[in-house]
This record gives sequence, C-alpha cells and structure tokens, in this order.
Amino acid sequence: MTTYRRLTATLARPDARPHLRGAVFLLGIFTLLGCDQASGTSNVGLSGRITEYIPGSLEEGPPIDDVEVCQFNSNNCSFTDTDGEYEMRVLMNRELAISYVKDGFGPVLVARRSGTEDFVGDAVMATDATMTSFAEALDTPYPPAGTGFVSVTTYRGAVSDDMPIAEVSYALIGSDGRSYYLDDAGAPDTSLSETQVPGAGGFVEVAPVNVTLAVSGAANCTSEESWTAAGTNAFGVPIRNGFWTQTTVSCD
Repeated sequence: MTTYRRLTATLARPDARPHLRGAVFLLGIFTLLGCDQASGTSNVGLSGRITEYIPGSLEEGPPIDDVEVCQFNSNNCSFTDTDGEYEMRVLMNRELAISYVKDGFGPVLVARRSGTEDFVGDAVMATDATMTSFAEALDTPYPPAGTGFVSVTTYRGAVSDDMPIAEVSYALIGSDGRSYYLDDAGAPDTSLSETQVPGAGGFVEVAPVNVTLAVSGAANCTSEESWTAAGTNAFGVPIRNGFWTQTTVSCD
C-alpha cells in the first residue's frame, strides 16, 4: 500500500510498501476524541489499514491495533482491529482531515476528499523513538511545541508505479516552516533546494493552519491526499499542532 512507501521515503528510506507513498515524519500529541459514526443518509464508507514503520526494513510492518481513526475535531471515529483495519462512515463530497492516533506513536493527519463512492485511506505510523531520531537529524524538537509538519513525495505517473521525481521543489503558501529534502541516500538535508532520487521532502515547524502546497519542476500534478486549492500544481493541506500531515503527488 502506498502509505508504507511514503513513510519509508521520508524516514530516510526511499523504498517500502505499495499503496499510499511518500512523505516524512510524524509529530506530537493529540487529545483523543470520542467515537460515533457520521449520521444521515448522504455518507460513504472510508476503510483502510494501519501498519508500523520498521527502520531499516523494506517489508511492510506489523498491523497496529487500537489506533483511533477520527474525522479531525469531531466525534466521528473508529478503531483499528487486530489486523490494523478500520471502517467508518463520512459525509460524501466533502474535504476531510482524517487523524490516526495511538499512544506511543506519532500522530498522522491526511487530507482526504470524499466523493459518492466508498474509498480507502491507509496510513503508516512510527513509534515515538523513531520520530525522536528523525527529529534529531533535522534539529527540531519532538514532540513539537505549537507546530506541525508536512511531508510530500512526488511521483511520475501513478503513485503505485513507484517512480519518484528528482529536481522538484515545494513551497508553502499561508504559513512558514523550515524545508528539507531527502538526499540520494534517503537522509533528510535542510541545505537542499529540490528533491533528489527519493523524490521526497517537506517542512517542519509549520504553524498549525490550512496551507497551500505549491509544486514546481513538474507538470500536470494531482493528489488524492489534498484539498482543492487555487492555481496550477497547488494543493490544500491542513497543518495541526503536533501532527505529521502526509501527502503524495502524481505528475506527468
């Protein structure tokens, strides 16, 4: 599933698992929400699987049970089972922020757009110990204080084709933050100005607001892990205190 490759790319490994890929590092603390289902008839199903990132491994990590999956800042939640799988209902045709939270792991946030049909939302989570090591490499605190993080991996063609693009740069509109990119060996480097072989980069210490992610150096880019934003190759993503916002982008 792409998510495993996304976290692996970001956490200093350019390879990983086949479904939600690209992006980097999760952050901090979150107050758990209560749980019930979206009500009403105009809703669709969201389902997925949550697995653990294992440093140094190219294989899919073990499933994580008891992860609370919520429509952010609401009581519409679900929990993963022993296979790391969850199901929930969300309103159709909405721009949603979905959070994945469990004690001992860095919390993840993903922007998702619901349509008129059921859809899938997988995620990968890393332990607090793994997140601490990654934060040290970027000289940023973990857990962060009053900020969030966004990570991006850009692919040529479908994300599932696993063809990351080098020489792409990212910018944030609507907030600041320190940028980094993964070097050819997959290590985070704040001195780089564009993607290298892993095709991944992002920002740390980002103010917790909704931002626009602008991608340059590639054409006709799209993302299933973003909201609508004005402009070419521009994507709306939510940044929240203590969260790692994951996203992947597909370009020609």
